[in-house]
Amino acid sequence: MARYVNPRRRREDPMRWMVTRERFQLPDMEPPAAESDVTVREIVNDIFKNIEVRRQPALLDQIREAWRDLAGPGAATHARPGYLDHQTLVIFVDSAVWLNELARYERAGILARLQQRFGAESLKTLRLQADPEGRRKAVISDQ
Repeated sequence: MARYVNPRRRREDPMRWMVTRERFQLPDMEPPAAESDVTVREIVNDIFKNIEVRRQPALLDQIREAWRDLAGPGAATHARPGYLDHQTLVIFVDSAVWLNELARYERAGILARLQQRFGAESLKTLRLQADPEGRRKAVISDQ
């Protein structure tokens, strides 16, 4: 079986480098150093670390458990915590009317209660958006 040779690790042919250097008027007498290889495992581990930092699952689970107390019974039936994006909590709302209501009148109060319970350094802002799962539509269509 043929062994794979990474083209970045291959040594530059000296004659080819001379032609390239003259053609592009490069001042370097030596070809650039080969780049180090990065394994797929390292890339995947970095991606998962970034995802875990972004989601902060423990804090989000605590918010979901206390959501009814934090948002109030009316808002809790029409809105739910979605995900954490750094220090912003994204809240999914099931209708445009409730989205407007929460954005205008309840956002500051919900944020204050969240910051009081979980700390102001862990949550800085709230973002409200339409529920991508369409919870309310599914409930109405079942009746």
